Amino acid sequence: MMRKLGLTALFMFAAPALAEPAPELSANALLGDNVKGANWTVAETVRSDGFVRLYAVETPYGNFQVNGQRRMDERLQELRALQALEKMSDAKVFVEAVGQAGLVPIRFGRDLVLDPVETTGNLVSGIGNMFSRAVDEVEHAAASRDSFVESIVGLKKAMRDLAFELKVDPYTDFTPLRDGLEDVARVMAAGDISVSAAVSAIPGGAGIAVSATSRAGSLAVPIRDKSSAEIAAIVSKKLKALGLADDAIERFVENTAFSPGDQYAIADALETLKADNSAAFVARAAAADSADLAKFTRYRAELLAKQSAKLGTLKEFYMVAEFALNRAADGGLVAAFPFDGLDWTETVAKSLTALSKEIATRGETKAPVFAATGKVTPAAAAELKKLGWKLVSLD
Repeated sequence: MMRKLGLTALFMFAAPALAEPAPELSANALLGDNVKGANWTVAETVRSDGFVRLYAVETPYGNFQVNGQRRMDERLQELRALQALEKMSDAKVFVEAVGQAGLVPIRFGRDLVLDPVETTGNLVSGIGNMFSRAVDEVEHAAASRDSFVESIVGLKKAMRDLAFELKVDPYTDFTPLRDGLEDVARVMAAGDISVSAAVSAIPGGAGIAVSATSRAGSLAVPIRDKSSAEIAAIVSKKLKALGLADDAIERFVENTAFSPGDQYAIADALETLKADNSAAFVARAAAADSADLAKFTRYRAELLAKQSAKLGTLKEFYMVAEFALNRAADGGLVAAFPFDGLDWTETVAKSLTALSKEIATRGETKAPVFAATGKVTPAAAAELKKLGWKLVSLD
């Protein structure tokens, strides 16, 4: 009982230090040669909201912000793929197909006004906002991203095959790439051009199309040839086996903040983890209201599956406030997140202090574990320890 009261007192009355200023980092130091490409330039100063890095990117298709390092890696790959599509469309076989079919030349979204999902200048990412708020085509029609006609004529299949070759997600939220994939696939269909012929048509060789070290979120091999509705069916089957109710599954698969590939990756990770009450994680995932938060949710599911053993074998999801945390085999509470780093900014201080106080009301008898990727600043580490957390690095 004394240990229980002592832990509660530590959580409830440890006063957080003054917040650190949001850090500013060098794009050159973080990205090296990738700070500039054929169709992008990254602003030299990279800000952070305390959880993830916030990149400002200038492109011919518009200027936008990318929230998070892994998401930035994926966006750069998408920009490379878009450049490859533009080169592909200039090849003789494509020009002839466009002319013969009477199609409008492809513009690849130049001068396009992007939906302001990640508007340049936002000081907080969707992840930061989350913390501050503490028969397949028929059965899964609402989850389908492909029209019935396009599924029949194979346009979406051509898009998926082309995207797979370019190591990008065919259901990307990046409008210029999504439109470019569809337009190029349409020309391929009109000219009876195979994917291999299309990639081979890229001037300079197919090798320039993709990065050999890409970490892009392309579709996994098991679902490469599946329509979005078929992927939804696979995801539903995996989640059903984990004990989720039909209505909870439908809310998740119908959330278009996630790509079908993201949903498959989450279901696959949860299937690997085999933790009780996976419904809690999926319920929070279904509430994601932005693409960067959806991606963060995918990265977190993958992290939990990969690092379960290091974290004491994660046996259960356990809700604390608005967070689906975990219990390890020894009964201890674990909060694990895929951050770029953790700085004790005002947002971080307020949210993690509030989370700590909520845990204090649960009568925990073990010090909870706070595990994260990325560097935790000395100030953040000191404050988390003061709040009663045991820190674990997942790098």
